[in-house]
Amino acid sequence: MADELERARKRESKLVAVFSAIDARADAEAALGEALIELKDLGVAQSDLAEMTGLSARDVGAAIRAAKNRTATGDQTPDNKDEHASDTTSDHNGAQSH
Repeated sequence: MADELERARKRESKLVAVFSAIDARADAEAALGEALIELKDLGVAQSDLAEMTGLSARDVGAAIRAAKNRTATGDQTPDNKDEHASDTTSDHNGAQSH
């Protein structure tokens, strides 16, 4: 019974680590998207962003959508809340194409 309890504790601990990593991945994806949006705002075409970064066009679009979704839901870190307020309205055409 003690072994089973220890195994359950280890599973719970590993699940916490998994959820923390998922959160970190979502934060990184949104940060990537914000940087890509800034480059688009500087005149870089979305297809060029993919070529310049080595990301697929799909990954570029997904990162941009993640950043816009995070901005739209207000799920941002306090230091960048106002920085990208206009990003949600700045370029919907390129972000949705596949």
